[in-house]
Amino acid sequence: MTIGINCGHTAYGAGYGSVGLIKESEHTRRVGYALMEKLRDSGVKAIDCTVNKADSQQQYLEKAVALANREELDWFVSIHFNASASHAGHGTEIYTYKGCQYPEVLVILSNMAKLGFDDRGVKDGSGFYVIRKTKARAILIEVCFCDNQEDMDIYSAIGAEAAVAQAIFNGIYKYTVKTEALPIEHYDFSFAEYVGKIAEKDWRERRIVLPSVVVAQAMKESAWGTSELAKEANALFGIKKNGWPGRTYIKSAAEQREDGSFYTVDNTEWRAYDSWEQSILDHNDYIATRSTDGGKTLRYQPVIGCDNYVLACQYLQKCGYATSINYDESLINDYIEKYGLVRFDK
Repeated sequence: MTIGINCGHTAYGAGYGSVGLIKESEHTRRVGYALMEKLRDSGVKAIDCTVNKADSQQQYLEKAVALANREELDWFVSIHFNASASHAGHGTEIYTYKGCQYPEVLVILSNMAKLGFDDRGVKDGSGFYVIRKTKARAILIEVCFCDNQEDMDIYSAIGAEAAVAQAIFNGIYKYTVKTEALPIEHYDFSFAEYVGKIAEKDWRERRIVLPSVVVAQAMKESAWGTSELAKEANALFGIKKNGWPGRTYIKSAAEQREDGSFYTVDNTEWRAYDSWEQSILDHNDYIATRSTDGGKTLRYQPVIGCDNYVLACQYLQKCGYATSINYDESLINDYIEKYGLVRFDK
């Protein structure tokens, strides 16, 4: 796990931050370095993407992005303090690409609200250079307003940078650090985030099934990891034996006819796995290799590499992945769009 931390603005000269009741550039560094220390203590590789001097604001931004992009970061976090012309603005807000509401971001905002800051929400930061240009998933945190007395009183009362760094760390740790560091039986995780991390990596490496679709299928077919197959066979997808050389699990299968009626097939053999991760990767292997004519044609050829989640779901339906007559619509409406799973495709 590698996270880049950018303490916003330069230390002096061009690119220097706002000056209110405190100096933004000074306190972005206080918060940022406290956060880096916490991340490193937890075993995370924290990369300092802070720029102290630049000849212009644009050069400062370019330097910060260059520092981030020379590393293989999982996250890029830029720390800032806000200011307003009326000095009346207050609260915490976080910017992401297209306003994507990552679970980590929502937890950080919740943690800041518990400290006393108003929650100003997640906002579209696509126009920000450091968010638009970094390769890693990026967030820009406006801790609070450095020119507002109420915010500054709260900031001082809670312990300033130490409390803010802890609030940010707790959000990142819950969904990013902890899920990578612990064995699966000890996870305190969002099911979607767990599947999404694996699906994202496999998409980058093999480009088989779009991550949002994989996550939606896992959520739907395993009832968020609580189904019998998920618990007893580590199977998140209802894939029957179909030439599988590994162990299997026997249970009945519920199928749907074209007229909408259901029937049951007893003693069906399902693929069983040693872990959920193995199940996810085999699901993608299955899509990539399944053939019913000796390999002359691939059954799910239209799905492979499709980067449009609507089309990918429709192709799964047309290619006969499931007997459910509204399988594609359910994936799209009940999971991908309802839970914002497109965040895994970015």
